[in-house]
Amino acid sequence: MVTVKSMTTGVVVLASLLGAALAHPGETHTSEKRKRDLQAGHIASQHAKRVVAECRRSSTGQAMAKRAAMRRAVRAQELREKRGLEYAGMKTKRDQAALDSWMKTCHHREDVDFGLDTPLETIFGSNATLGLAPETTIGPYWVSGEYIRQDVVEDEPGIPVRLDLQFIDVTNCQPVPDMLIDIWHANALGVYSGVSAGAGLNTTFLRGVQITDDQGVVEFDTLFPGHYEGRVNHIHVTSNRGGRIRENGTYIGGTVNHIGQIYFDQELINMVENMNPYLSNDMKLTINVQDFLAAQQASREYDPFLDYVMLSEDPADGLLMWMTLGINGAADYNNRVMAGAHYYEGGGVEVPPPFPVPTGGFPMPPPPTPTSKPFWGPCMKKRELELEEEWSKA
Repeated sequence: MVTVKSMTTGVVVLASLLGAALAHPGETHTSEKRKRDLQAGHIASQHAKRVVAECRRSSTGQAMAKRAAMRRAVRAQELREKRGLEYAGMKTKRDQAALDSWMKTCHHREDVDFGLDTPLETIFGSNATLGLAPETTIGPYWVSGEYIRQDVVEDEPGIPVRLDLQFIDVTNCQPVPDMLIDIWHANALGVYSGVSAGAGLNTTFLRGVQITDDQGVVEFDTLFPGHYEGRVNHIHVTSNRGGRIRENGTYIGGTVNHIGQIYFDQELINMVENMNPYLSNDMKLTINVQDFLAAQQASREYDPFLDYVMLSEDPADGLLMWMTLGINGAADYNNRVMAGAHYYEGGGVEVPPPFPVPTGGFPMPPPPTPTSKPFWGPCMKKRELELEEEWSKA
């Protein structure tokens, strides 16, 4: 059955669908075409900046932010009650302006201890940057015709994630209802379902579609994704308008108006990767700063990281993660969509690519300078400096 759920909403990170796409393997682009793409992207970006600034100041935008804060608070409480957890304070992260800044900034905000008296707007309505994200590659593992469902976990092990996404049309500052939102990502071991290069054509774990409600919101129950060769942990997202829902609970057709990927705080990744079942992933770990697509997805205005709260001090108890994506509802990116397979009523069928797709993961960038100590992130460094300051005062 297809139901439109009332969901909690995402961060204030608005992603323009007007930017130029990354090239798929096998495509060729002349210098003139690249120049035209850059010029078009710059014009679209400047227009979108003005639009989102107006949206942010408008009474509509402010009202949406207040409703979003309340929805997130309610959802966090429901998830804690479901797991038998007590509310002992929460921690969240704030967005920064560019990838290099994110690598130097503590997103998790461990300096802030939220208590029972903390206003909901402070916890769940953080006034993050209004980012403008370029379209990105859909990758070789998208499967068209997936099931419309909220829970995509099936029998996969991993850290539970409640993922809340809200879609706003940047042309009018209104939420976008009745859109099909498709997500897919690798499991803890770095394996995708639904494709022959992964777990097989008839597998469907960690894939699914939801329909945006009247607030442009969808919600998924999924897991924290694993990494694979050449790629950091990430989730793929597309939005589709006008798709036809079939009797078997899948969909077909429509117009894709957003193709994106969303990412996670590096120190959160480090924490999760040191837990089971992620410890069994024997593929070489790629971090955010090494991932070539993460770097291209980021800009000075757009932070591709999810905001989140941990439901307890133990990540194994689950995470609530959210993001708001600003789109151009009239955009058409169907020419950038390439499915690795299509899921029919009888199962998955491989879709031959128009050009050879390399196997064995994505190409690795040059290795970083060797270091004798593990990744020492900004949150850890911040705690270290705070301790030094306390000791100096003692």
